[in-house]
Amino acid sequence: MKITDLKVAIIGNAPVVRITTDEGIDGVGAGETAKPYLKPMIEFYRDMVVGKDPTDVERVMLGIRRMGSFKPWGTAVSAIEMALWDIAGKAAGLPTYKLLGGKIRDKVQVYNGNVRYEMEGDGREPEDFAKNMQKMKDHPYNFS
Repeated sequence: MKITDLKVAIIGNAPVVRITTDEGIDGVGAGETAKPYLKPMIEFYRDMVVGKDPTDVERVMLGIRRMGSFKPWGTAVSAIEMALWDIAGKAAGLPTYKLLGGKIRDKVQVYNGNVRYEMEGDGREPEDFAKNMQKMKDHPYNFS
């Protein structure tokens, strides 16, 4: 199996990556809230992944992580990796979590680290940050 294309679209306000293969299996991955530079950054990696075996996730990722895998590249790299794991799971006929080590618990506490609230006041005073943090703590998905 070989990767034939990598495309990215902004859906809502998040970059969504679709990787296609010569065997008709597609993988999808998403990044956090879009920044203007994310779409071209993800597209930059296209030539690095086309022609590679998407089920060999770590080998493909080694090639692109050399270009950077932390801010601001982290979101781009993570979206691509999610799409690769999606393909690997579909190709193996397994849910992706099984490829990543399997189920180890029945429940996982969920948190949402991507919710952003508009800052009250001018956003420069400690009280503004405290109010913003309280909104996050009061959110039903929990924040740590």
